[in-house]
Amino acid sequence: MKNPLTTMREHSADNRAAAAAADGNGDLPIAGYDRLDLKHVLKKLKDCSQVELTAIDTYERAHADRVDIINKLRYLRGPEPVEGYDALGEDEITANLNRADDATLKRVREYELKFRRRDAILQALRAARHRAAPGTPMS
Repeated sequence: MKNPLTTMREHSADNRAAAAAADGNGDLPIAGYDRLDLKHVLKKLKDCSQVELTAIDTYERAHADRVDIINKLRYLRGPEPVEGYDALGEDEITANLNRADDATLKRVREYELKFRRRDAILQALRAARHRAAPGTPMS
């Protein structure tokens, strides 16, 4: 059986399209990006998906190329635990954690702790890991 989180790949197509649009015309996921000062841009970056961060990185390097923003993007960018993860809602993620294998649970936990820190997902991860026997796939 496929990992239930990996079946959500169709959501990532929309994000890739958004990144391509941002690359060409400044249609970025942060409203009014070009008018925001450094402090406000940095604050808003933490709420962006990996695809959105990629689009912002491309745009920023081609336009203002602000070192502080580039450095923050470098820190925030990383692989999603499964493709299309950032496009999933909290409910979709938590509903599928009980069927995910240990490796996926570990990747989701690491990602959430570094990037998103969503309490509902972290709680669901604890419950899912508690129910699973160590080393046993949960498919």
